[in-house]
Amino acid sequence: DHSTVRFIANSRLADGVPRERVLQFFEEHEMKSSTWDLVRHRIVTEHAFKVGAQPGVVLFLEAESEDAAAEIVNALPVVQNGLWVFDIDPISAVAHF
Repeated sequence: DHSTVRFIANSRLADGVPRERVLQFFEEHEMKSSTWDLVRHRIVTEHAFKVGAQPGVVLFLEAESEDAAAEIVNALPVVQNGLWVFDIDPISAVAHF
């Protein structure tokens, strides 16, 4: 039985990618079922869409390690296509400074 750690993955535009290119990508590509499977299988426990100047998403996910969390988000089509990168941080409901 492997224990999992909770992570927050905050997307941002990859260097040099204009906002319009990401919006075009989402207009041209449907959300893949493999992406929805992350929610369905409770790997991604919560998500929110960023509504400011930079399009993006914040994901709360559970994984065995930060490397495993990075593998999950790096497999997303928007990352595979070089449009977004994710900053990943472990999180807890209790402060551990």
